[in-house]
Amino acid sequence: MEIPWSKPYWGQAEMAPRPRSKSRQGWPPYLYPNRDGYKYRHPVTRKETWMGTDKAKAFAAAKKLNALLMPTNNLVDRVVGSKETVADAIAVFRQDDVPARGWAPKTAEVYESVIRRIEAGLGKRAVEGVTVKDCAEFIRGVTPSDRARQQFRLVLGWIMACAVQEGWIDANPVHATRRFTHERKRTRLTKEIYDAIWAKAEPWLRLAMDLSLVTLLRREDIVSLKFADVRDGFLWVVPQKTEGTSLVKLKIKVGEQLAILLSQARDSVVSPFVVHRLPDRARPSDKRATARVHHTQVLPEQLTRAFQDARDAAGVGGDSPPSFHEIRSLGGALVRDAGWTTEEVQALMGHASKSMTEHYLDGHDAPWTEVSPPPVLGTRQPN
Repeated sequence: MEIPWSKPYWGQAEMAPRPRSKSRQGWPPYLYPNRDGYKYRHPVTRKETWMGTDKAKAFAAAKKLNALLMPTNNLVDRVVGSKETVADAIAVFRQDDVPARGWAPKTAEVYESVIRRIEAGLGKRAVEGVTVKDCAEFIRGVTPSDRARQQFRLVLGWIMACAVQEGWIDANPVHATRRFTHERKRTRLTKEIYDAIWAKAEPWLRLAMDLSLVTLLRREDIVSLKFADVRDGFLWVVPQKTEGTSLVKLKIKVGEQLAILLSQARDSVVSPFVVHRLPDRARPSDKRATARVHHTQVLPEQLTRAFQDARDAAGVGGDSPPSFHEIRSLGGALVRDAGWTTEEVQALMGHASKSMTEHYLDGHDAPWTEVSPPPVLGTRQPN
């Protein structure tokens, strides 16, 4: 997902100071006369700061600032060689940490985009010279979104932690920066909105919606379900988001409602996938999406678009309409209100922590009409 981040000023090249006039020969770079005193111009941001009227103090301060803000001009570094940079820490993070995290391809793509932005903005900086203020200014400057800022803070913290672990610095400056919080803008999906969208959906989308409501599976897992995954009275699922990380494996009992949905899925179209559809037009195999292994397969993006189209046709959701993913939280709230404990909902959702499950259930506190014991969740009988 592309986020419209603004370009950070750290990504700009350092500005070289203008040649000194004869009257200012010997002055530290970026120090200028200002009225009866002196001012210092930041070599990167160009922000000017009043330095007072004392020439000796202004010169001393400018020299210290240049040593901090212009590490390439540091005479000690010229002798002993350059220090480890943020780019070096990023290289360690990519080599040692990223493979162990087992990110799904789309998650890895999002994080790599963040890493590249950090590398462009801070990569040339010596890790030893990166301060809390540097980190805070970078995080604030890279994007106006508090949600995205927190993501940059998280990843930058991981990267600087590598520098600590390598012994290049003693403390992680990112840990002292502000945590950014953001309010959920997406409207929670209610049963009334769900029913309105369902009424406008095509049969295959209705099936996908009801399956997600009953099983609490994510979009990617719903479209990946195969009839071969149903055996011995259970639906066997390894959630894609947790595959290779938390090793969550779900063995979902095929109760009455799930059995009805699986029966509905066995229609006249021959397909290995539970949720399937015939393509609008046939395409040669070399023209199909690389992720599609069967011509009846529904891709996650197709499911999202179809849900959005049905939602728009129903005219529901307001300014921040719910996505297909919100079906999980609605289904979790329904089974909780039908008598399940949070721990039972957590197990079905495949969450590693109870707090994450509570986050999904938050916002569904309005009273519900009486429902039958789980797993009966109000799905429909075939016509």
